[in-house]
Amino acid sequence: MRNLFLTVALAMPVSLLAEVAADTTVVYNGKQIVISGDSLETRISVFTQDSTQMVKASETKFVNKQEIERIYVSSPFLPTSTSQLYSSMYPTIWWGTTSLSTNIGSRESNTSKGGLHTRSGFEIGFTTAESIYPINKRGDLVFSNAIQIIYSRHNFQNSALLTGDCHSLGFEDRTHAPASANYMSYASMRMPFMLGYAPTANWLTDWLDTQFGLALVPEYRFGKASYVFEPEAFGDPVEQKMRILHWGLNVDLNMVLGPVKFGATVGLLPVFKTSEGKKAYCSSLSIGINIGELFGKLSQNGAF
Repeated sequence: MRNLFLTVALAMPVSLLAEVAADTTVVYNGKQIVISGDSLETRISVFTQDSTQMVKASETKFVNKQEIERIYVSSPFLPTSTSQLYSSMYPTIWWGTTSLSTNIGSRESNTSKGGLHTRSGFEIGFTTAESIYPINKRGDLVFSNAIQIIYSRHNFQNSALLTGDCHSLGFEDRTHAPASANYMSYASMRMPFMLGYAPTANWLTDWLDTQFGLALVPEYRFGKASYVFEPEAFGDPVEQKMRILHWGLNVDLNMVLGPVKFGATVGLLPVFKTSEGKKAYCSSLSIGINIGELFGKLSQNGAF
C-alpha cells in the first residue's frame, strides 16, 4: 500500500502538487520524503533515521526549470546535525592598502608620520588552505583556520634614506637628493584562527548572504626585508637587506558577501623599531575574491 501511495505521489504533475495546501510526507523504507513548495519553488527533502532523530540527508529544489540539489553531512562532534553550507572566511587572493604607524591601529596621514617617514603601502595575499567547522547546534557559529602567504610593500618619503644596524632602523636626510622610489618589501606567512558568525550560510541561493569573523593571526616574516632607494636625479641606487622583526601578531575583522571578502587587519606587534626607540605597527584594509566560490556561483546561475 505504501509503495502504491509513493508511486502515485511521485507521478503527480507539479501543477497538481502546488494545489496541496500542506506539505506531503511519505514514509518509505525507513525514510521520510517530504514534498513542499510555494509559488516560487518545489522542494523534495529526504530524511533518514539517526538514533532517535530524523536527519535531513538530501534536498532537491526545482526553480525556474533549474534543479538544485544539496547533500547534507552531519558531524559526529555536534549533539545534533548541522545542514548548512558555508562560504570561506578568507579570499583566495586579495589586495589591500597598508599603513605604518607608531600607534596600534592608527592610519596616520601624510603630514603626521611620528618619525617613521612613511607613505601608504600595499599587500597582496594568497590563501593556500582553509578549513571551517560549525561549533554550535544551530550551525551559525563557525571556527576557521587558514594558511596564507603575503607580499607586503611599505613606501617611505622620498627625502628619507633608511639606514640600519643589527638592532634597529634609522633615517638619513636626503632632501638634497630625493628618491624616485623608496620602499621596503618582504614576504610573510599568517595562520589565522577565526571565530565566525554565519546567520545565512547558504550563499548559493543569494549573493547577499553575509558572514562575519574575528580572528587572532600569528605571523612570521621570512628573512630580512629588501630595501630599494632609487635617486631621482643623481647618485647611485641603494639596494640592501634591512633587519625586521620576524614574529608578528594581528587581529583580523572580516565581512563576507558570498565570494567577495572584505578585511581589516591591525598589527599588535611591530614590524621594526627605529634607532630613536619608535615602533612601527602595520594596519591594512583589503578586498578579495574566493575564486572557487565565484566560479561555483557563476556556474550555478548558468554563466558557464
